[in-house]
Amino acid sequence: MSATRKVRRSYANGYKYCSRCRTYHLTDKVRCPYCGTLLRNSPRKKKQSSNEKYVEVPAEILLTV
Repeated sequence: MSATRKVRRSYANGYKYCSRCRTYHLTDKVRCPYCGTLLRNSPRKKKQSSNEKYVEVPAEILLTV
């Protein structure tokens, strides 16, 4: 029985993503070695942060506006 461990390929580990081939590459080059498309260094969207900062406005200021 062999234990398989899924390797997480992420931008933080140095991987780049080719949107045409839909594959991750661990390379220092700017273009995909297979199709020549520019590789992405970071995700398209930022992950939603749960630690967003909110400022509490005093009621006195709200009433004057």
